[in-house]
Amino acid sequence: MLNEPKFAAASLAPTRVRILVVGLCIAMSILLYLDRFALSPATDAILRELHLTKEQFGRTTLVFFFAYALTQVPAGWLSDTFGARGTLVAYVIGWSMATICLGFVNGLVAIALVRLMLGVTQAGAYPAAASLIKRWIPATGRGRANSSVSMGGRLGGLIAFFFTPMLMLLVGNWLGWQTGRWRVVFVCYGLLGFVWAAFFWWLYRDSPRQHPWCNEAEANLIDATTPQAKPASRLGLPVLAMLRSREVWLLCGFNCAVNVGWVFLVTWLPQYLIETYGEYVTVHIGDKLVVAGVMTAATGLAGMCGGILGGTATDLLVQAYGLRWGRRLPAMCAGCIVCVLYLIAPRMPNVWLFIGTMIAISFTIDFGLGASWASYQDIGGRNVASVLGVGNMFGNLGAAGFSWLIGYLADHDRWQTVFYISAVAMALNATCWFFFDATRPVVRTEAA
Repeated sequence: MLNEPKFAAASLAPTRVRILVVGLCIAMSILLYLDRFALSPATDAILRELHLTKEQFGRTTLVFFFAYALTQVPAGWLSDTFGARGTLVAYVIGWSMATICLGFVNGLVAIALVRLMLGVTQAGAYPAAASLIKRWIPATGRGRANSSVSMGGRLGGLIAFFFTPMLMLLVGNWLGWQTGRWRVVFVCYGLLGFVWAAFFWWLYRDSPRQHPWCNEAEANLIDATTPQAKPASRLGLPVLAMLRSREVWLLCGFNCAVNVGWVFLVTWLPQYLIETYGEYVTVHIGDKLVVAGVMTAATGLAGMCGGILGGTATDLLVQAYGLRWGRRLPAMCAGCIVCVLYLIAPRMPNVWLFIGTMIAISFTIDFGLGASWASYQDIGGRNVASVLGVGNMFGNLGAAGFSWLIGYLADHDRWQTVFYISAVAMALNATCWFFFDATRPVVRTEAA
């Protein structure tokens, strides 16, 4: 039985349990973004039914990202200290309950409270995933593993944007509802998390040597580049070391900047398409809510492709040019390219060229993320989840403020300003990456 903590017999060929572990992380990441961004394609319906302004709705997004940001570090510390098996199950069950509750809200305060709960419970997902990948994946494969998990998030966003409007129409036709169709969809999404939690608890262990399906050859392969974590009682949060680390501050800078450059794609893009091109879409293509969702999903698909290629690219560049430039080059180039694309986006003469530009932006941002995720493990040592929590905290503080600002600017018909701010943010992202050195661990006496 899998629940028995037996160590499998050794064999010459390593088993591939680590692939199962990455697969579980990818599935978690899909649910993470599905539940997080299912609200975005339903924005137009919710604004009309609950009589909210875009600026008010932007406040609920701010609440989510603010809560998500501020709980990153404690959530990461919990994962480093107690392991991902218990903490990640608790996080997923918590945010699944929040998603179900979203189907029962009736006003701005209720949405804000549910999004607050969602932010707190989702904060530990990626820090825990980074910690378990550090424990299970050899260093030479972490770029691909991290990009695959990041790709799962983009797939979850793609599913949210593509299927949510269609499911809302299906619910309306099936139940005969003209309003409230999004409520049923959110409840169904939330229930999926309980299924994942049961499978993860059954299939995952916090160490390769604790897993009955993992043989000694695979455990030795992982141990060769992965130092074993300290016991929970001995593992502390290296606050002073992180404060003194130039790389941690640069990591916080490029995370904040890239989140500002990215958040428009996953929050306000459908609403922008409806407001700017809605009449053309309705006359020449079809239902504007569905078309906006499909077009936004296309950007998510591009992000997935960019993430896969970016993870492979950073691993190959590390082999060719070393850790410093192998991480630095793809992310720095991505920031420069996206900066230019955001500057030309508002000048696109039609919806097809505009969405093509958004697809290119999404692909390029995610291309650079493989290096970003791997860098946490490069410099984090035994405190990967905590270091990721700090970087993600700053990133989501940027997303929190800018998501609200987008709503404010949209209420005043200043969409162009959104693109220009995004361009400046991506230029700052590239600048931070130019100075980042992945060979400098946070705790210098510890091997990364």
